[in-house]
Amino acid sequence: MEDKKRFIINTTYFVLVIGLIYLAYKYLLPTLLPFIIGFLIAFVSLRICRKLFKNDSKIMRIISTVLLYVLIIGVVALLAIIGFNKILDLVASIPSEYKTVVEPALNDLEATLVNLNNKLPINIKTDINDIISDFLDSIKTIVNTLSSSIVSLGTSLISNTSSIIVSVILTLVSSFFFVLDYETIFEYLVSLMNDDFKKTYYEVKYYVQNTVLLVLGSYALIMSITFVELFIGLTIIKIENSGVLALVIAFLDILPVLGVGTVLIPWGLFSLATGDIRIGISILVLYLIITLIRNVIEPKIVGGNLGLHPLVTLSSMLVGLKIFGALGMFGFPLTISFFVKRANKNNSNIENGVK
Repeated sequence: MEDKKRFIINTTYFVLVIGLIYLAYKYLLPTLLPFIIGFLIAFVSLRICRKLFKNDSKIMRIISTVLLYVLIIGVVALLAIIGFNKILDLVASIPSEYKTVVEPALNDLEATLVNLNNKLPINIKTDINDIISDFLDSIKTIVNTLSSSIVSLGTSLISNTSSIIVSVILTLVSSFFFVLDYETIFEYLVSLMNDDFKKTYYEVKYYVQNTVLLVLGSYALIMSITFVELFIGLTIIKIENSGVLALVIAFLDILPVLGVGTVLIPWGLFSLATGDIRIGISILVLYLIITLIRNVIEPKIVGGNLGLHPLVTLSSMLVGLKIFGALGMFGFPLTISFFVKRANKNNSNIENGVK
């Protein structure tokens, strides 16, 4: 009876905490996000200042923060330039690719369909023509919807420009305030906590420091395994620049929703549609192998570090992704792991106290 009561209390407590986290994520986080990012930048900047300059003066803190911003802006700008150049190259190659690859393939497909259509009975021809007509209408509807969505997205981005600028300014200003008065602000926040909240805070801090790094290491290991699989597979298939492609696709695989399928599935289907059967089948087989290995190793590697069963880890990732988005895919398993370990610790203390 005591065990059931304890289970109900722990479960209710866990559900309430998750509910509060969800409400904070949904309504509070968007408002506080610039300050949270500013605090994180200040936190990293302070570590850089102490490690790199061995000096904790305010002027060195400011220099460290400026260097960190220069590094962030430089990396973002470099990636943007590389991405923009790649897009320009792709756009420039579309006409020639269409003339040499897509158009002949479409002509061959049309000729095949015409020959096949001529050999069919009249009633079947009518049904096929109706199906093709419906298919074309569906394509037109999809194109119109996509166009409207793109226009809406562009309008939304333009209308939100002012709020984005304000958020960036708040992040910049708050990061400098945080880095200059980090200890004072931190001590003030701690002073607002009662004893129970302080205990929980230090438990969370210890857990994050000793678990998050392990989880990040786990995903780095998964990405490395995916990179090796892609590099070997693309090399065997004889794809040019297989190392660079493998690195880009492996990085996409670590991100929620995207994954290797975002690149490999369209690539494989396009190759099949354009008549390159060997490449198409090889790419799709490579995708199946990587997906199978990923689904087997990810719950075991991440779950082992979290102290959760692989099935619980996988389920919590999916639930976190659905409820909280990209952040939830990583944060939700961590949250569950924290409360499970805390409950086990409390239960162990109670049992030892009874004994």
